[in-house]
Amino acid sequence: MSTPPKSRWRQLANSWYHRGVASLLACQQPGTWWHVPRRRIVCWGCAWLMTVGVGVYLRAEIHRRVARMDHDSPVNQTRSGGTLLIAGGGQLPEMIRQRFIELAGGNGAHIVVIPAEATDAGSRQQYREAWSRYPVKSIDVLYADSRTAADDPAVSEMLETATGVWLGGGTQTWLTGSYGRTLVETRLKQVLGRNGVIGGTSAGAAVMSRVMIAGGRDKPTMGRGFDLIPNAVIDQHFVKRNRFRRLQCVLQQHPQLIGFGIDEGTALQYAVESGHFQVLGQSCVVACVAAGTPDARAGYHLQFLNPGDEFDIERLRQGEGVPPAFTDLESVLFGE
Repeated sequence: MSTPPKSRWRQLANSWYHRGVASLLACQQPGTWWHVPRRRIVCWGCAWLMTVGVGVYLRAEIHRRVARMDHDSPVNQTRSGGTLLIAGGGQLPEMIRQRFIELAGGNGAHIVVIPAEATDAGSRQQYREAWSRYPVKSIDVLYADSRTAADDPAVSEMLETATGVWLGGGTQTWLTGSYGRTLVETRLKQVLGRNGVIGGTSAGAAVMSRVMIAGGRDKPTMGRGFDLIPNAVIDQHFVKRNRFRRLQCVLQQHPQLIGFGIDEGTALQYAVESGHFQVLGQSCVVACVAAGTPDARAGYHLQFLNPGDEFDIERLRQGEGVPPAFTDLESVLFGE
């Protein structure tokens, strides 16, 4: 009785297998670590996996760098057009939120809210609901749980169509640590480049300058912000928390900057291209320009700006409209 074809193929395959194993064993030198073929197979497999892993990592890294572009490139630093609405924290009047919606396009606005703290899905829903009473086109909440995620184009895709971005209160170092020098920061600047508005309160206000006040009471700790407002530094909760000495200390280190101390319930509307600004809200903004010797009281030009006041940043830098006596302002700020 002849052997079925299937059995013949099995016998032939077994014969080839045993011959191959015998030839491999015959070629090995006794005492070498790879004399068992299984070990060689394992080594080849590990090498292949490592090669694939390195390739995947390099491909992802190149993709992230190309997607975010270089943060310091001239294109990404463009601030032409656009408006900043910088709020000092506390309970904001409705008219400040209404102004933000108006600047973002009113009923046609696409709003993106960025929390300044770690949040879960429930908290992010609350951020969305806080703006849901306004009749706008869309409201999204941007959140990245790592800097790698912040460089993922899909995470910040909503910023490509945003007309208004609101940076929430919380911790400014959390915002900059999560999004600074990532694709998110690049796309924030692109929102301004297409005449959008970026608003923020408290921590969301502090991050708008490049030289950022990160904390401290009289002696500040410094960090790096998003560099949205040029040649300035922002402090918030200014009169409420007696922060003039803190801002003064910053300007001693950076006399080329203009300091804006924004009180609670108040906002500074700043046109990025023209340098024109307006004060909104219930309290005041103190603008401070170092002149001459920064460590002397007479070396500061101060402008006490009230709601409705409008001014030009270049005129402010030249000292126009300076109050006649520094001591009067200091007594107001410190109760002396």
